Amino acid sequence: MKNKSLKKIYNKIYAKGERKHYSSILFSGDRVPLAKREVLKEINWRGKNVLDAGCGTGEIAFLIAKDGAKKVLGIDYSKEAILEAKKLHSRPNLSYECADLRKIKGKFDIIVSLGTLEHLDDPFSALKNLRAKLNPGGHLIITCPNWTNPRGYILMALLYLYRAKITLADLHYLTPTDFEGWAKELKMKLSWRTTEQEWGHGAKMILDFKKRLPKVVKSNKKKIEEFIVWLEKSAIPLEKNTKSSGAVGLYHFRK
Repeated sequence: MKNKSLKKIYNKIYAKGERKHYSSILFSGDRVPLAKREVLKEINWRGKNVLDAGCGTGEIAFLIAKDGAKKVLGIDYSKEAILEAKKLHSRPNLSYECADLRKIKGKFDIIVSLGTLEHLDDPFSALKNLRAKLNPGGHLIITCPNWTNPRGYILMALLYLYRAKITLADLHYLTPTDFEGWAKELKMKLSWRTTEQEWGHGAKMILDFKKRLPKVVKSNKKKIEEFIVWLEKSAIPLEKNTKSSGAVGLYHFRK
């Protein structure tokens, strides 16, 4: 699948309703998912000009605007997403455009792009384009799925050994090692951590696997159930949180 094909998928997702499509595991009863809350805590937004590249329905752009940013622009290539964003999340200091990043004029103090790089044909080129839109001393904050955890190792084994379709639309399976290499090439400082530890190796992972694995490995439902029981009983209790064991990576580049 190429990035071009994803526009149709995401238009359908946003037309259907983002929360109806994505697993309830992501939201866990909270209005704002944990990874987004971590992004909000990452930096002082007050008085900043901010770009949200790949804003979806505008939730994080709205929260950043509410947190004191001078101006926030949310862009997305899905018309359906932008329509939803305008309906659901509006503020005087917040605007939206259905546009390609390369066509956006001006520069920004902070750029956020959450859960987008893994869907793009060339993530490094996208990072270079984002860097070019930063003011001197600007900040670039990225999130994407992280695979350096038990959940990731199991799904990567299925992908590489059996070519199983482990996600709907990811083109790349990125880890902190990729981002550290890119930071050197871009000559930017990088700090990173992971969040959603429970999803990487805890109770959320078990819930995820109960839904995901029967769709990925369709041949033997009973064996899948036995494997999940073993994980929950014998492996999960021994797991410890580490810097790289969360299911979502948060990467903060400084120009």
